[in-house]
Amino acid sequence: MKQLQTRLTLIIFSIFLAGWIICGWSIWSLEYNGAKKDVIRTATLLLDTAEVVRDYTLTKIQTQFALLTQDKSPQDVSNSADKNQEVPNFNRVTVPSYAAQQILNQLGERKENKGYSYRESTINPTNRKDLAVGWEVEIIEYFAKNPNIKEKIGERLDLISGQKTLYMAKPIQITNSSCLVCHGKPENAPPSLIQTYGSENGFGWKLNEIVGTRIISVPTVVQYHEAQESVGSYLLAIASVFLVAYTIVLLIIQKWITKPLDTITHLLEEISLHQLEKSQLPEDKSNSLNPLNRAINRLLISLNKALEAPKK
Repeated sequence: MKQLQTRLTLIIFSIFLAGWIICGWSIWSLEYNGAKKDVIRTATLLLDTAEVVRDYTLTKIQTQFALLTQDKSPQDVSNSADKNQEVPNFNRVTVPSYAAQQILNQLGERKENKGYSYRESTINPTNRKDLAVGWEVEIIEYFAKNPNIKEKIGERLDLISGQKTLYMAKPIQITNSSCLVCHGKPENAPPSLIQTYGSENGFGWKLNEIVGTRIISVPTVVQYHEAQESVGSYLLAIASVFLVAYTIVLLIIQKWITKPLDTITHLLEEISLHQLEKSQLPEDKSNSLNPLNRAINRLLISLNKALEAPKK
């Protein structure tokens, strides 16, 4: 009976262990996907914020700044009466790309947002700091080859921080002709821009052309760490429930299966030793093996009568 009990114990333990592993894997998948969705929602919100900043800078700040200052073209300057007129400095805060990057990156400098970064990079930028490098070039080429795709999401290891980050990228497409004032032909660009950045870079852009990408990077370590903690808590709770259930099942098996079978085995041993007069199984209606006990008892009574009958 000990072998039977050991086998039943191993079978039940294996079933509970398999269930625990399956539950753990399912919970981890749900928590991981939930954490990833949270990161994507955060990235989407930040990228939308950057787009709003760009639009506001383009439609409001640039318009108001143009009313306050006069930045004539080189042709106007050459035709003006005052040849010594000083060219005003180029004000970068009126550039949508610069404004969006400054605001989002200042947000990423806060302690609670550490690791967040926003970048707008192009193949041919006016400011060489915005030059696309490495994986950014691949993303720009991807958007250029697939103009119908408006978003790309992926994960990569940030070599600077050493953290795994989720990035969301969108193409920079020239849909507003006002962008060509500064990025079309050098002779049409504001003199202050030429004076600051020169006339070699950031020109020749065309309407509806995909020239770069906007990328927001969000660290995933915090969300994934929280997911791991949640999974650990769930698994501990499930293990506790399984342990209680496992103990109860073992006690039930011991009381209603292995113990009655032990009694039957002991009885059969007595029969084999011709101790029939002492052999009798207890009858308990709550016992699942009670019908078997009654049948064996009747068989023993018949056998005793047969053995006690006088021989002819």
